[in-house]
Amino acid sequence: MENFKERILEVFTKYIQVESGSDENSQSSPSTKGQLELAKILKEDLQKLGLKDVSLSEYGYLTAALPSNIERKVPVIGFLAHMNTYPGGTAGRTVKPIVHKNYQGGDITVSKEHNVIISPKTSPALNKCIGHDIVTASGDTLLGADDKAGITIIMVMLEHLIANPQIKHGEIKIAFTPDEEIARGTKHFDVKAFGADFAYTLDGECGDGITFENFNAAAITIKVKGVQAHPGNAKDIMQNPVRIIADICASWPENKLPETTCGREGFICFIGANADFEKGVLKAMARDFDENLLQSHLALLEAIVKEKRLKYPGSVIDFEVSYPYKNMKPMIDKHPQILKLAKEAFEECGLNAESQPIRGGTDGANLSYMGLPTPNIDAGYGTPHGPFEWTSLDMMDKITRAIAKIAENNAK
Repeated sequence: MENFKERILEVFTKYIQVESGSDENSQSSPSTKGQLELAKILKEDLQKLGLKDVSLSEYGYLTAALPSNIERKVPVIGFLAHMNTYPGGTAGRTVKPIVHKNYQGGDITVSKEHNVIISPKTSPALNKCIGHDIVTASGDTLLGADDKAGITIIMVMLEHLIANPQIKHGEIKIAFTPDEEIARGTKHFDVKAFGADFAYTLDGECGDGITFENFNAAAITIKVKGVQAHPGNAKDIMQNPVRIIADICASWPENKLPETTCGREGFICFIGANADFEKGVLKAMARDFDENLLQSHLALLEAIVKEKRLKYPGSVIDFEVSYPYKNMKPMIDKHPQILKLAKEAFEECGLNAESQPIRGGTDGANLSYMGLPTPNIDAGYGTPHGPFEWTSLDMMDKITRAIAKIAENNAK
């Protein structure tokens, strides 16, 4: 059986050198120039492989097609991964990958200087990787495996199919998208032009298998305009936005926070605040698998805001909500054959084919509601969004073979 690990490491190392973090404060698409830089490199690589219809849109969406090598018509499969990494995780710094060969369990000391130790206690997926070669960054950046591991798997899979024309497959569509980490990954994606009948995102954490259930998401913005006064003469006059925002946060139940919930429990997470004597803004995210429970979280927070309006009657407190994505499960349930195809391929390649609900979201959630049913596939990485991120070359190797097998089985 062909081993892809060496090639995977080579390709992965190339792509993680490109700083491609998103910027949620930018209004452009993509939100950063680094994503376009990576897109141009990937475009050149796809053209060198001989893919057809390689196109980079004005919004930073890179698409391509591997033509069918069979005569009869079969459903067109899409494989997608996102080019951006978590905002700020590598800004101004170079990712220096470290390969920890033949992992035998226990802690992995990434950097004593930065006190970065990866443990199976905090990253249980490591327990599934005994004997694997584990890649980490060097302690002062994230690795970028979310989602450059997914990009790498797709690219090496394409190389494999092109080098082995005896493996029969239908047409395969590829898309590398921007700004998934700031919930804009599908904002300008043209599903009809893409032309796939169904697709898979390669953006799952190690051992998660094939996932088709994710959080419903809400983005909350609370704006506060207080009552100003000189601090020396503020009694019974000042209504300080800094304190009002702190009061709102402190009033939220502790058992409904991300650090106190797990499994299928939802939460509200306060993700940023900026305030002074005059005004302030508090941003939060609400998450739940059940849409009705999501609305109950929002209703509770809005009730807290209404209470603060009474407590601070001279201030103006606005409450705004938007919805970045929904749980894809109702859409995927209509297409059971998509999951069946993936599960069979995963089982053939010795991978976990069971489904775990994602305590987060993927581009596939929005795509599924846009008419392209798109469950999510394991990409072999763990503990993303920080210096504790890692990926398994052995898991990426198996997943590369598994998605090639999906394409092959689809043609049978």
